[in-house]
Amino acid sequence: MGEKISKHIISRQWLTLTISLVCIFNLSSCQNNSLHHPKPSWFKYYSAYSSKDVQDYYQRVIPEYTDPDSNIQYGIRTFYAQRDYEPFWTEKGLDESLSSTLLQYLAEAPNHGIHPDEFEYGFIVSMIDSLKNHRVKNQDSILNKVLLDLELAMTRSYLRYASALRYGISDPKVVNGGKWLYKYEKPDTAFVQEALAQIKDLEKTLKTIQIEDPVYKRHQKELATWYGKTESEPDTIAVGAWHRRTEDAHYRQLSRRLKWVGTLDSAVADTTRLTPALLKAVNLFRADNAIPTSDTLDKETIEKLNRHASYYIKRLSANMERLRWHVTPAKGRTFIAVNIPDFTLCTFVEDTVAFKTRICCGRTANPAKASWRKKSNGLILAAKSESPLLHSNINYIVLNPEWNIPYDIIKNEYYYKLCKSNTAVVNKEHLYIKDSRNGQYVKPETIDWTKVNRQNIPYRLYQTSGRYNALGQIKFSFPNTESVYLHDTNNKGAFKRRVRALSHGCIRVENPFELAEVIYNYNDFDTIRKEQINIIMGGEPTTEKGEKYLEKLEEQDSIRYEKLSEYDKQFYRKLMPTSIHLKKQMPLYIEYFTCFLDDKDRMQYREDIYYKDDNILIFTGMSR
Repeated sequence: MGEKISKHIISRQWLTLTISLVCIFNLSSCQNNSLHHPKPSWFKYYSAYSSKDVQDYYQRVIPEYTDPDSNIQYGIRTFYAQRDYEPFWTEKGLDESLSSTLLQYLAEAPNHGIHPDEFEYGFIVSMIDSLKNHRVKNQDSILNKVLLDLELAMTRSYLRYASALRYGISDPKVVNGGKWLYKYEKPDTAFVQEALAQIKDLEKTLKTIQIEDPVYKRHQKELATWYGKTESEPDTIAVGAWHRRTEDAHYRQLSRRLKWVGTLDSAVADTTRLTPALLKAVNLFRADNAIPTSDTLDKETIEKLNRHASYYIKRLSANMERLRWHVTPAKGRTFIAVNIPDFTLCTFVEDTVAFKTRICCGRTANPAKASWRKKSNGLILAAKSESPLLHSNINYIVLNPEWNIPYDIIKNEYYYKLCKSNTAVVNKEHLYIKDSRNGQYVKPETIDWTKVNRQNIPYRLYQTSGRYNALGQIKFSFPNTESVYLHDTNNKGAFKRRVRALSHGCIRVENPFELAEVIYNYNDFDTIRKEQINIIMGGEPTTEKGEKYLEKLEEQDSIRYEKLSEYDKQFYRKLMPTSIHLKKQMPLYIEYFTCFLDDKDRMQYREDIYYKDDNILIFTGMSR
């Protein structure tokens, strides 16, 4: 669609025009849903038409109908068999009331961020136009085929429209490049049969399936606003050194852009100076786009202010599709949600935000530079190191975690460092080594890494517990097939970055102990239990019970040490991982929303760091 998303398709004027054209068949047809109707006057030209011949033709052809969607194929065959192959849309040539009702809803599909032609809208309109203007030959064999093609196209479009609004138009696993681990509902035979059973009351059914979720409706409202702005876009703001001056004519352009994006009141007069009102509007725009606020202007802010309306239309369209997906189980009142593009973790307890913090997530690769990521159909695959999107439950917490370094990281990162200086690396990073063939500890000085086959490394590396550990001092574990988890980190400086896609796939949490406190409270841990946890992590006891607990731990530690062989005592570690199992598991959702509502009901826009929006737009047709 280029920079304007094809104004002739998505503008309000276009929608009004198409709906008017649909209703022009019969001015009363838009309000008359009777199934029994006379032939349209323009159909008198087709003297070859015979309702019995049409029904006989449908009976011969429809049982052999095939469709890429097996549910739709089965549904259509069954639906028409139950009707004894009597037409539904093309009864007596064409039911103008039914067709105009369907086409009216399809024409408004852009209100859901979907192009109408994803439902064969253009094809259906073209077919009807050809019939109306007598461009179809008046021969029974040709006419019957055209009517059947139109009949099936309208039934398919109805089913796909209903399915799109109920479940989404795309497959989440496909458009997320494989890094989608959610369970989710999909349209099945029962859904198709139910939709076809309701088709007789078409207008009521199409109204009923409209999405009433308030968050979705808020996205629709924002989308409609941006459709309305496509024709009124002001000139872009020149990027240059002018923004360093306190007065310049370019501030007038800035003022117009701010009014257009909606952060500056339209009643404010344009100005040549960076006034307090202008700066406030600039910083509101920055907040909506995760740009740091400032009392000056910068190149990034200007460039993002220059975005066309198509940017917002595409972002909203992609995220409305995400809202249509039905993940299971649905969120309850208490859960943790990680939004990758926003680099945040938010914990809700009884529908109230109990805790929010910054996160680091898995890194990605630019598909323009990594050709393997882009398939021939235009879809972009997920990079291996991306954090997966999933639902799970945090079922235990590990205090003082050790890092069992993944084999790929040993092979691709540590191998080269160990070849240069194995003992120095081991000492600096507090590692120990085991032979994977027998599970025995290995002294680092006994290994010549330059003679180790990198493609078949027989050793495994572990980083011991402590503040220096890459996992920090606490890890939150949950079942998943990607072996990822939430954890603390020894690299606190990473949270100062704006783009925090840095890890191998795990989620690093800036304030993990506050998150742990929420989970402890959710599990009704008392002060005694919390003190014990603090002691396990190396903290000092504060009560008499704490003193006794520490004595018990030290006694257990002494016994453990004495049981070790003299060789293994060389690798003894006093600080060891301890698992805290949770009776009340905390639901976790790792999500991906590039636009969303903040707590003030303002729409927020974030960068598509994993390049997933374009995949969705291919299926919604909004990439045109």
